[in-house]
Amino acid sequence: MLFLPEPSYGPGGPDGQGWNRLSLNAHFDTRHQCGLLPQNYAALWESMTGRQAWGGFGRCTRLAPGHCGDCRIQQLHLSRDGIAWPAKTPLLLARVRPLPPAPGSMFVNVNAGLSELELVSWLGEPTRVKADWRTVRNTAGLHLGRRFQDADGEAFWLVRHNSAAASTAVRTRTYRAHTRHALYGSDGQVRLAVLTCHGRCTHSAYALEQLAADLADRPADDTDAPVPALPERLPGAPGVTFGREGDRITVHRHDNVACLALDVPVDAVTVTAMAAHAVRLTST
Repeated sequence: MLFLPEPSYGPGGPDGQGWNRLSLNAHFDTRHQCGLLPQNYAALWESMTGRQAWGGFGRCTRLAPGHCGDCRIQQLHLSRDGIAWPAKTPLLLARVRPLPPAPGSMFVNVNAGLSELELVSWLGEPTRVKADWRTVRNTAGLHLGRRFQDADGEAFWLVRHNSAAASTAVRTRTYRAHTRHALYGSDGQVRLAVLTCHGRCTHSAYALEQLAADLADRPADDTDAPVPALPERLPGAPGVTFGREGDRITVHRHDNVACLALDVPVDAVTVTAMAAHAVRLTST
């Protein structure tokens, strides 16, 4: 739902006996809201999954139903007026920054409960990507990771859909005790990695294809970029832990274990692809 009407006034009050003379309901600013203007993480998730309900959204700019078709906010939504996602980056971290009090605020702060977003790399490095709640919501092929809280405040993951996944090849063979997935950037290319799932395999075809596409999305030049350490676990990716067994990366997800044998270097692209894989496995 795009137009979210304000709650109707019930003169009987919550107990059915009528509002008493101390009620301040007449002073509350309850207005119609727009389901395309989320203002917090919960509303963003509702808006991206079609579950919008009044509360947590910005005001409807037309103030009445029946105008969604010619509304500027709707046109921006249809044109996918989203963020400019950086190339060869499957994963970003969104930091929620509360807005400071509005100038001149004394008893009423119009910025109360409002926030802006700061997008950083998954390692916490600054980016030049400009974003707000609306443009994140309008970005095509974006998946919302889980919200978490750390020493720097509220944050959540954003992982993009890699369109190159459509041309990847995942060759799977199932054995009695394990399942083996060979990952290729496309048919005819050299193998990227082999993922072996011991016991029950819990990887979807989508997650495997996205992992293959991220591993194949390597820079053309041979850069000497520093290799980040693969963390044991990512905040906001519950149930997934990483480890090492010799040259292999282990992925523990609850009671299931998978081992990734790489045919590509363990570099920044590989480590970032694994971090994005963890977020995809646990995204909402």
